[in-house]
Amino acid sequence: MDAIVPAKAPTLVDIARLAGVSVSTAGRVLRQPDNKVDPELAARVQAAAAELGYMPNVAARALRGAGAAMVGLVVGDMVDPYYGEIAELVTQAAEREHGIVAIVSNMQRDALLELKHIERLCGHRVAGLILAGGGFDQWTYLDRFAALMNLVGRAGVTVTSLAPRGIDIPTFCVDNEQVGAVAAAKLAALGHRRVGLLLGPPNSEVTQQRLRGAIKALTEAGSGFVVRHAPYAPEDGSAAVREMVAQMPELTGFLVGADTMAIGVLDGLARAGRSVPADASVISIGNTRSAAWSSPTLTTVDVAVGEYARAALRHIAAHVAGEPAPAPPAIAPTVVDGRSIAPPGG
Repeated sequence: MDAIVPAKAPTLVDIARLAGVSVSTAGRVLRQPDNKVDPELAARVQAAAAELGYMPNVAARALRGAGAAMVGLVVGDMVDPYYGEIAELVTQAAEREHGIVAIVSNMQRDALLELKHIERLCGHRVAGLILAGGGFDQWTYLDRFAALMNLVGRAGVTVTSLAPRGIDIPTFCVDNEQVGAVAAAKLAALGHRRVGLLLGPPNSEVTQQRLRGAIKALTEAGSGFVVRHAPYAPEDGSAAVREMVAQMPELTGFLVGADTMAIGVLDGLARAGRSVPADASVISIGNTRSAAWSSPTLTTVDVAVGEYARAALRHIAAHVAGEPAPAPPAIAPTVVDGRSIAPPGG
């Protein structure tokens, strides 16, 4: 059997010849739409490209430094709706607002895998990176992370983060101490004086900042508290809260570090014979879609992740274009009321 020889891909020269324009004009139309190109000429170029089945060589453009072709997004856990929503938003905004492609990488809650994925994405010559896995272990490999960020920066890749990472990189997120304080104050205002703080992994700057804010608010309100750490998965939240209730049945309110974990907490409380909110109140953090579909609906803190993700994209796009980067927004966390909290005793 004869080998199948692929057809030669059409080039800009082919497009220009068919359209009857210069190669530079064809390139301006196809690589970066230019309003200064005569509309009739632009239409001829587009028609020629469609007829020949032309597809721009994105990799070659990146190698020539022709601008932002791709942006990399590293998320913490694709199964978690919080990160799924970030991925959906970034991929849509990258295309619609900036005309670039977002490549999504799942670090699977593994700090070492995050480092490996950052290296691989940079190997694909992305113009920028958005790191969205900051809620997991950030401290164990902090030195390696800092060294990698230095290397990535020297290679010309713009790095942004949606969570504090302990080093000086552009960070786009709410004040996480304020997040913890707002959530804790909501429970304290309802009269909860024995509160369980069920937060994410302790080797995370996000976790520690939220914990500091919650402790300060509860202390000022005269409420006692206990602290537990667990992974963000629902099953871990369920197991952790059952253990807390068994050891400390006097707890009436629970501040949970993420909506996903809080859904597990609702399950664990039900298994322990506690009705929400009659016997126990639950407030979580994230304001994901899952919070509105839990039963009961979760009261949750909105951390404005969508606005901050868009701001990170704008920062990368401005840097690539050689324009001044806009300042990160300053958005205060707010409580989104559900049906999972009430005064002690319902």
